[in-house]
Amino acid sequence: MVIPHLLIMPREYSRFSQMIEIQLESGSGLREARISDISLGGCFVDTIATAQEGEVVKFDVKLEDRTFNMVGEVAYVFPGNGFGVKFTEIPDGFEQILAHSGSLAGD
Repeated sequence: MVIPHLLIMPREYSRFSQMIEIQLESGSGLREARISDISLGGCFVDTIATAQEGEVVKFDVKLEDRTFNMVGEVAYVFPGNGFGVKFTEIPDGFEQILAHSGSLAGD
């Protein structure tokens, strides 16, 4: 499935491919999910659970030895596969740790 607005919107930040297990908090409660790629601007959440565009989601991301409380909103949905999240709050230190973690991953 191709979402047209994703084809014309260039990415603002470099993505890092990392599998990170998370507890996703949304309007429908807590659920297990996994992030497959992450950037300073957002991430992709792999889950079969449904989400609505614009829905606010929260989760913790552990990178290296730090845990970051992330808040964002669902930017787009691939039904049955997951959804993209645009971060609305960036915790202190997240940018530096993400860049370091990405370089360790070979990106």
